[in-house]
Order: sequence, then C-alpha cells, then structure tokens
Amino acid sequence: MDIRETLSMNENFLKILTGCKERNAKAEMIIDQNGLERAEGLIREIYPQSDEPYLELEDGTVIVLKTLVAVNGVFLPSYSEC
Repeated sequence: MDIRETLSMNENFLKILTGCKERNAKAEMIIDQNGLERAEGLIREIYPQSDEPYLELEDGTVIVLKTLVAVNGVFLPSYSEC
C-alpha cells in the first residue's frame, strides 16, 4: 500500500515554506501551471500578503503559492495523481 503525507483540509504550505526559508533549506516543489512541473531551490522571500501570494527562489524564479500541489513530499489533500 502506498502512503503519502497530505495537508489537512484547511492547511496550506506556508508553514513548510517558512521553515525552509528560516533553516536555509532547499524547498522541493511540484507546481501545476497548465501541467505539472518541478521546482526547487532556496527561498529568497515569501510574500503571503500579496494580492496573489507568491515566493521567490534565490535564482529569481517566482512561484505563485496557489499553484503548489506538493512541497518536500507533502501533498494537497485534493491531489490524487501521484
């Protein structure tokens, strides 16, 4: 039986992402932008108060938080394609 870790229904990835930034640890993400893509890197900054919350990686990549389906092996509860 496959087991995967998922967020609770009312959770988001902000706690995981903030932890990665504070520890200067790499975030490994799966994002859904017209298809699934992988992204990874150190987080330069998180902008949760923006009209459309996003984060910026050290390499300048910008990722809109609502496109995240997984971070460091933790998935959205609605994600069933793995």
